[in-house]
Parts: sequence; C-alpha cells; structure tokens
Amino acid sequence: MGTTEDRELAGRAAAGEEKAWREIYDRTRDRLFALLSYHLGNRDEAMDVLQDTFVHAIQGIHRFSGEGSLEGWLAVIAIRRATDWKRRFLPRLKRMVPFEEARAIAVANPRDVEFTGEGRRLKECLARLSHRQRTALLLREFQELSFAEIGEALGCKEATARVHHLRARERMQALLKPGVSGTGALCAEE
Repeated sequence: MGTTEDRELAGRAAAGEEKAWREIYDRTRDRLFALLSYHLGNRDEAMDVLQDTFVHAIQGIHRFSGEGSLEGWLAVIAIRRATDWKRRFLPRLKRMVPFEEARAIAVANPRDVEFTGEGRRLKECLARLSHRQRTALLLREFQELSFAEIGEALGCKEATARVHHLRARERMQALLKPGVSGTGALCAEE
C-alpha cells in the first residue's frame, strides 16, 4: 500500500469505519502472523500476540503519521507486543522449570509442529540470533521496513538497527550453510 492510501485508510479506521478495519486486517494479517510465528517460535502464541497487536492498533490508530507504511506501523506494534509477551511469560516459566529448559520451550516450542524441513531449519537458526538481531532481520527482510522504523521498534538509533541487521544476516548465512546444524546452544539475549 502507498502512504497516501494508507493515510486515507487509517483515517477511515480512526473514524470508526468497520470496513476500513476489515481491509487493514485482511491486507496485513498473514504477513504479521508469519513475522510473529518466526519471532516467537510458536504459532499459538503468535496468534494471541497478533490479536493483541490489532487491539493496540485500534486504540492507537490516530497516532499513525503516514510516514511509513501502515503494515510497517503494525509490524512495529507486533514486535513490541511480542517483546512484552516474552517479558511476562519467561519469568513465570523460569519459576516452574529449570532455566535452560524454559529457554528451549520459549524459543522452540515442541507443540509447533507445522514447521518442517527448511522452515524448521530457518526457525532453529532464527532462534540462535539475539532478540535484537532476530527482530531487525525479520522486520527488514520480511516486512521491508526502513532502518529508521526498525530502530523505533528496537528503541535504538537507525545506525544501530543497521548493525543488528548486518550481524543477523552474517550469522544466518553462516548458520544456513550446508552441514551447519541449526540446533545446539542458543546465543544469549541482549
């Protein structure tokens, strides 16, 4: 969507037009769901966070400036909601099970059996990136956000977002080489 069309659609949604919200949802849900699925490593949790993303978007649509794409704006909200979810979920999980087991469950939930073959390998490699690197990579490569938008999502400067993206690409290229296992020790979160 172009920014003029996005501003018009957001304006209609802010005015309470249900048809505009349906259009926004239909245009963005699949890519946002894919982003969240890879980011969280669990499709069920991704669906919950996606719903939470749209609730927050409805409450804050009047803040959409139109400088970037509407989908990019929603992707930033989605990543923030996913980060908030991890902050709430991981501490509770750590109290119930040992740390390493909790981390493995949070990053690659065994209930998520829909990823197979190369999709599973990609998910495993993404799980080995730091939170900031994974976020920068997903927002840039899958959502095509600018580095300024990525910096906003990460709470850092544009140049720092570029560095996270570059390091993530380099790490993923190394991990995805034939013969390199996507499993094993996970890198520490930043």
